[in-house]
Amino acid sequence: MSKPELTKQFIAGTLKELMLNTPLDKISVQDIVRACGLNRKTFYYHFKDKQALVCWIFDNEVGKLTDLDQNNTIIDELIEHLYANKSFYVAALTSDVQNNLREHLFKITYDANLSIILTILGTRKMAPEDMKIIANYFSHAVVGCITQWAKEGMKASPFEYSIDFHPITQECLEFVIDKYIEK
Repeated sequence: MSKPELTKQFIAGTLKELMLNTPLDKISVQDIVRACGLNRKTFYYHFKDKQALVCWIFDNEVGKLTDLDQNNTIIDELIEHLYANKSFYVAALTSDVQNNLREHLFKITYDANLSIILTILGTRKMAPEDMKIIANYFSHAVVGCITQWAKEGMKASPFEYSIDFHPITQECLEFVIDKYIEK
């Protein structure tokens, strides 16, 4: 692993440790660098701000999930990952600061939904504006559900939470796409 990557891992680990005793919104960049024994310049060399660090942690961890190419299991695996790291993700998903993890997750979900829409369409055609409306709607639904689960402290187990998540989303997407094509 390269030195910049090790530094990022070190900063990320430090943030997670700080979050064991302090809410994310109460932790400053100064707190992070002080705990790391680094200077602010080093932090800002690697991350634009604290939320960029949170998003990097998410991307880094989610990138290690095994079924990212399987639409029907990625949500399940993502939910299990969030639950396994719930102290971090409850704080990250309920933070209301600018550039928060919810916004980042929305962008990822939006792109994934566009890809799913194209797969469902197959050779059928749909106006790009319609695809954007559908992807936007379903992305808000997915992120909203995950955020609500986080706000409730992720009390429901991953299995309880995600058992019908994918089938409902997939069936609704197929239904809406069929209706849009008919109009």
